[in-house]
Amino acid sequence: MSGTKKATNVYVTKASESGPTALVVSGIHGNEEAGYAAAKKISRWQIQRGTLVTIPKANAEAVAEDARTADDGIDLNRQFPSGENPTTDLARDIWGVVEEYDPDIVIDLHESTGIYDGDMIGGVGQVIFTSWDEAASSDAKKATDYLNENYVSRDGYEFSVGAFSPPSDGLDGLLTHKAARDTGALSFLAEVTSQDTVLDKRVQWHTKLVQQLVEEELLTTSGDEDKNEDKNKGDNCEITRW
Repeated sequence: MSGTKKATNVYVTKASESGPTALVVSGIHGNEEAGYAAAKKISRWQIQRGTLVTIPKANAEAVAEDARTADDGIDLNRQFPSGENPTTDLARDIWGVVEEYDPDIVIDLHESTGIYDGDMIGGVGQVIFTSWDEAASSDAKKATDYLNENYVSRDGYEFSVGAFSPPSDGLDGLLTHKAARDTGALSFLAEVTSQDTVLDKRVQWHTKLVQQLVEEELLTTSGDEDKNEDKNKGDNCEITRW
């Protein structure tokens, strides 16, 4: 929907020093506001090396309607089957971004109405799901430990690490699953909870989680989040949108 208010925009920040590429996606489900509010801030980050690609409102039509899906009723986060082509035009275009920039790290931001307790029944908030890869699991553990120590103040709201289900379990079609399985990228699906939690706190959790996951690779500097995009670029960064 290029040129309309429902366009899915991609922000690309390139530092002058070469380095890894990180892709941060949110708004795959349009009623999960914390993710795309955090990603909007992240899209303005300065980085010292590498490339930061951000898609704050992946399903912009669903975001505009504040609904999980657009009017077609299709769950976008089930359209990325491993080993196959994505199944909708939007999913194929998003995967095209993955193919073009070949990210080393993929982070997808979501939120839940409940808190994860080891199953999917009561909710999946306060968890980073990742692949079975040892490096990804270790990075997720460090990030959740940091959040719990510095930004979680209520019992029962601590972040944990969960593993992606294997393809044999039947849960497939998620963007991060495909990224991990088809490209080998370190892939993370971060879920925060909206249960008795104000939006600002959820946005803070997402922002700090992403910063912890990419800090070592990109040397990020979030800066003053109230400044406009031009003032937040930094002399060594080039920010483009398409």
